[in-house]
Amino acid sequence: MRSGLARAGRVLALSVPPLTALLWVLGGSAYYCDSDYYWHIALGRILAGGGSLTGPDCLSWAAEQQGLVYRDHSWLADLLLYRLSLLGQTEIPGAVVYLAVCLGALAFLLFALWGRGLLQRGSLAHRLTDWAVIAAVWLCLRYTWGNPRPQQLALVLLAPALWLLQKAWQQPRGHVWLALPVLALLWANLHGGSLPLLLGITGLYWLLALLPPFQWGNICHRPGGPARRFALLLGLELLAGCCNPYGPGLYAQFFRVNANSALAGVSEWQPAAWDNAPAFFVALGLLVLAGLLARRPFALEPLVPLLLTAGVTLLHVRGAFWFAVCLGVFLLRQRPALHRAADRLAQVLPGLLTRVLRPLLRVVTALALPVVTVVCLGLCVRSAPAAWNNTFDRVFPPELVAALEQADPQRLYTSYNVGGMAIQAGFSSFVDSRAELFTPQMLTDAQIMAGGPPPTATPSLCFRADGL
Repeated sequence: MRSGLARAGRVLALSVPPLTALLWVLGGSAYYCDSDYYWHIALGRILAGGGSLTGPDCLSWAAEQQGLVYRDHSWLADLLLYRLSLLGQTEIPGAVVYLAVCLGALAFLLFALWGRGLLQRGSLAHRLTDWAVIAAVWLCLRYTWGNPRPQQLALVLLAPALWLLQKAWQQPRGHVWLALPVLALLWANLHGGSLPLLLGITGLYWLLALLPPFQWGNICHRPGGPARRFALLLGLELLAGCCNPYGPGLYAQFFRVNANSALAGVSEWQPAAWDNAPAFFVALGLLVLAGLLARRPFALEPLVPLLLTAGVTLLHVRGAFWFAVCLGVFLLRQRPALHRAADRLAQVLPGLLTRVLRPLLRVVTALALPVVTVVCLGLCVRSAPAAWNNTFDRVFPPELVAALEQADPQRLYTSYNVGGMAIQAGFSSFVDSRAELFTPQMLTDAQIMAGGPPPTATPSLCFRADGL
């Protein structure tokens, strides 16, 4: 265990500086203060003050008027976000800390659990391959970085969940997989709306365990853990997921979010396409190409999480975050196959390896950490004050807040992406980005007010707003 932590620390030391640099470079974007962040903070504030998890919603005047109840499937993460939001004069310092810790934890877990042997002594071809894998995993980590939402914690939990499922498949007599229900319990209260993804991956492992051995093209299947083990795991995860303030009703959250977000025309819940997820399709293409060119068959078991998350991404582009984590795990697990491919390449290009790449590798290895760290620190010094004190452009400007306070609207019309900003400014929203809370008519009205309604849509008269 100690050597595993040392390996993870060595690789993470090379990975965190560029990740941190990116965090600061993109500091002026919406990533720090998406409107979701503010209603998560508001829900955490209500819970910290002893508010109810099951009463009518009090952040939206229209939802309160109709007695709609919001299932806060991320109540525990909302409490954490609220506590972190108190770190500075604005909510931004808490968002920065939250994103950095989540990203660092995910990177550490990936390299600690699957980084055995990375950058250790070996052939030049193997070390070059390891550097390529580290770079690819780093890009996957960059792709998982999003807004400060509870989803980031669920992405961190996905890594140990995949490792435990792998152990359940590979170790017939081991019992470490029994930690999965405990992980599901934590997941259900941090971001329960995404827990069905874990259940789906476990269910696919169960189906895989029921299949007889086969080989189809470059994909082969060999028996692993017993099917009854995965059936037991799936049952225990389902029960653990019910241990939340809403019981089994939590599972309906996943489908309500999908249906209502699609209705509202939310970009991140639309199907994946080249214009909104080019990196996803490039990765899929490279995986297919690697499978076609492979000299040895691919085992089906490592592909299970990739197949499920790729399918979810094709339905909703937001699934690309989960696909990126699974892809990083897959690349780390395929290092032996990549080493064999590198050995074959080294036989073709021996002169290039010895005369050019070996000295270059030594220089890169020696300079990578100090150079990247210096660049990172320079970027931090330049942009840290703005990131720490500025609320950027994702909140109402002071002039608008002053005008609203003077008008004192009790029923302010807000669109999907503006509701969180209204909540942050101290006003009730009409709708906000909690799509599953609102009725179809409310979402249609919000689209009309935002200027992007269906051609035949007409606003409802039952919501009498006094501000727009």
